[in-house]
Amino acid sequence: MTNVRIERRTVPADLVESTPGAGGLGYWLLASPIILFLVWLWIDVFAYYSPLPQWADRLLAAVIFVGLIVLPLGLLAYRLITAFPRLFSHAGWDILPLEPVSEAEQYLVHYTFQARHRADGGLRRLWLRAAQGWVYIEIIAIFVGAIAMIPLFFSAVDFGFGQ
Repeated sequence: MTNVRIERRTVPADLVESTPGAGGLGYWLLASPIILFLVWLWIDVFAYYSPLPQWADRLLAAVIFVGLIVLPLGLLAYRLITAFPRLFSHAGWDILPLEPVSEAEQYLVHYTFQARHRADGGLRRLWLRAAQGWVYIEIIAIFVGAIAMIPLFFSAVDFGFGQ
């Protein structure tokens, strides 16, 4: 048996902001469980404190929810995740190598990033970024929930549940 040492080549590369297909519809569908739960909670709290008729409460609460919660939190999550491309495995970025990379060595190459290129802004791009940000929020909520369930499970067992 021979010892084969794999050489990792360092290649300079640029990061280019990725563009989701179908106008980000897939991202909105992935993030819909957490958004629907939050909008339901928001509308209930809003209606409790509002003197307006019920239909006006729901309509106004939904519009305010989009403006105060969906766009700002989605954009904030997107900016936070894309600010650390190595830590979050290039989420939100496409890698554009500045030197040729063969298919065989594609996954063995170590990229050193030279520059980041964001797409031109605009309303459509803001919605795409917010959609991606909400998917990141959904993933974080799932991971935090999974970790939080461990002590809750042991606490429930201590009180006799599941026995």
